[in-house]
Amino acid sequence: MKTEPLPEGVLAQRQEGLYSITPRVALGRITLEQLNIINSVVQEFGLSGVRVTAGQRLKLQGVPADRLHEVIRRLGPVGEFCKYYVQACPGTTACRLAMQDSMAMGTKLEEFLNTLSLPAKVKAGVSGCSMCCSESFVRDIGLVGKKHGWTVVFGGNAGKRVRIGDELAENLDEDEALRVIGAALACYEREAKQRERTARFVERVGIEMVRSSIK
Repeated sequence: MKTEPLPEGVLAQRQEGLYSITPRVALGRITLEQLNIINSVVQEFGLSGVRVTAGQRLKLQGVPADRLHEVIRRLGPVGEFCKYYVQACPGTTACRLAMQDSMAMGTKLEEFLNTLSLPAKVKAGVSGCSMCCSESFVRDIGLVGKKHGWTVVFGGNAGKRVRIGDELAENLDEDEALRVIGAALACYEREAKQRERTARFVERVGIEMVRSSIK
């Protein structure tokens, strides 16, 4: 008997018959309305609780199989799956060290990334200054805010095989940064193997191939 595939964003837990759901929390921001929805779902279905993930998202745990689709319906837009997530620091909206508005840039980057269909998952980090609170150098796509604009980083990874990303360009405004990112990802989409992350892709083909695509 063929098993029905799980909805996107749902994972099976170690405990038989239990699942976790990762509600969409764009750039780590949660509105009062979203909080109320999540809280009501946790209480209504007697879930074990909510976990904050390293990627600035929330994870609802302990969802029983027979209530899974009902919980997703109750979450509504809050439970929508985000294909490529962007992590961002507060930037100039709150941090005295920030050089650039990372929240605004992160919003534009997430909107752009979610129009694409790439060979593997892509994680992005947008940091408003070189302190890199959003771990931009160990993300597939990294942005670092400096006095004269954005530095674009490509091919980082924080997993089992750590790789520091390569700088592609610096001192860019938002539109220029998105153009560079788009060109780099077009090269990646065209040349990468299926399920090959950007770090492994750069190790295989060399960063110069990516750099040549953005000129």
